[in-house]
Amino acid sequence: MYNYDGIYMGIVYDTLRSMGFYHEDFYINIKPKCGYTNLIHGPVFTTVGEVVSDNITELEYEKLDNIRLDMYQRELFKNNPIVFLESNDDRVAHSGDLTSLIYKKLGSVGFVTDGNVRDIDIIDEMNFPVFCKDENPIDALMHWAIVGYQTDIEIDGVKVSPNDYAFASRDGVIVVPNNVIDKFKSISQEQLKRESDIRKKIHDIDDAIAAMADFDYKKLVSEYGRW
Repeated sequence: MYNYDGIYMGIVYDTLRSMGFYHEDFYINIKPKCGYTNLIHGPVFTTVGEVVSDNITELEYEKLDNIRLDMYQRELFKNNPIVFLESNDDRVAHSGDLTSLIYKKLGSVGFVTDGNVRDIDIIDEMNFPVFCKDENPIDALMHWAIVGYQTDIEIDGVKVSPNDYAFASRDGVIVVPNNVIDKFKSISQEQLKRESDIRKKIHDIDDAIAAMADFDYKKLVSEYGRW
């Protein structure tokens, strides 16, 4: 299995830019609201929700709402994904502590949505990273429901597909398309080594100071390029 040890969002971003992508293609400006301690990463499990009809009956809503129960299967979460939700609504809370607990028990490593989440304090205690646009306590009952999963979605203008690979931190969320993931892995390791070398060179400033000399930043840029 590929090891992402040491990777951080700057490396993820720089790698995708070097591959010809622009931030509009992959960067989602959604930050962690609770449960976050450090960068998370994993394959994407997509979900999508919709506002229901004003005329929907309780029986019809129950049938629609049961779609989310169908996806609560350990087999679907065996690769420890990050769950993504395209909410298509900004009124109610689209997830809460119970849903977060279920996702965590199934094997998910985090949750990302362009909607709202409630029960933030409880989720914080369970250490399940949640990235969302906002929070409120409003129940989604009879107003909104998950209507599909493992289908193409769009969040913050970024197209997201099942099994894309995502990274999420306080810097936001980045999605790597699945069809370029092998190339991404290779280049990201090159980027990591490059920045590690640059960082070591900058630490050599201490030696330059001790020798009463100036550190040659121009030489550093000519050797490694802009950082």
